[in-house]
Amino acid sequence: MEGTSGNTGMGLALAAIVKGYKLICVSTDKQSKEKFDVLRAMGAEVIVCPTNVAADDPKSYYSVSKRIGEETPNSWYVNQYDNPSNAKAHYENTGPEIWDQTDGKLTHFVVGVGTGGTISGVAKFLKEKNPKIKIWGIDTYGSIFKKYHETGIFDEKEIYPYSTEGIGEDILPKNVNFDVIDLFEKVTDKDAAIYTRKLAKEEGIFAGNSCGAAVKGLIQLKNRLKKDDLVVVLLHDSGSRYIGKIYNDEWMKKMNFL
Repeated sequence: MEGTSGNTGMGLALAAIVKGYKLICVSTDKQSKEKFDVLRAMGAEVIVCPTNVAADDPKSYYSVSKRIGEETPNSWYVNQYDNPSNAKAHYENTGPEIWDQTDGKLTHFVVGVGTGGTISGVAKFLKEKNPKIKIWGIDTYGSIFKKYHETGIFDEKEIYPYSTEGIGEDILPKNVNFDVIDLFEKVTDKDAAIYTRKLAKEEGIFAGNSCGAAVKGLIQLKNRLKKDDLVVVLLHDSGSRYIGKIYNDEWMKKMNFL
C-alpha cells in the first residue's frame, strides 16, 4: 500500500510481482495517464484522488493511502515520505555511485526535491566525504520547501496547485533533511515543461517533467558557478511517462506553455 506520484509505485510494482504481493497505489489526478496505465499493466490497483485538497483532507492521497493501509488486513503502508529507508537507500547506493563516477571531484549536486529521500541521502554521504560540496534542491512554485528552508516558517500561503509532477510538497516529509541542503531554487511549471522538451530536442535526453525543472533550476543558478566546477544533476524520470502531456503539443498549448 503506497501513495505515489509514479516512481516509487513502479518500483514497488516490480517488487510485488517478484514477491507475489498485491499492490495498491494511491495517486493524484494531476499525474500523467501513462503512469497509471503502466502501474495497472504491472498488476497494481490504482486509486486516484483530487490534487486540489489540503494534505490533511480525508480525500487527499496522503490520507487515503494511510487509511487504506490501516483498514486492509495483512497490509503494509510503505510511506515513502517518512520511511527512513528512502534516504538510507540513497546514502548507501546513489551517493557512493556519484562519488565514484566523478572520482570525488564533484563540487555541486543538484536534484528535484519531493519526498526528500534522494537529496538527503546523497547529501549526507557526499558531505561526509567533502563538506565543501554544495547541495542544491529544486523546488516548484506552490511548494513550501524554499521558504521553510530559508525562514523556518511553514507558510500555508505558499501552497497552491501546480502542474509539475514529482517535486515540491505541501507537507514536511521526515525524509527532507534541511540541514544538509545548501539552498532551494524554484522553477515555474512553464519553464519545467519547456526545458523538459528542450532536453529531448537539443540533448537527446528523453526525460520526465521534474528533470526539466532540475536543469532549468541549475541554469538559473549559473552565476554561482565557477569555470572548473563539476556539477552533477540527477534526472529522476523517463519521458515515456509524459507522452500525453509534456510531449504533446495540444496539452502544452492548453496549458499556455507553447
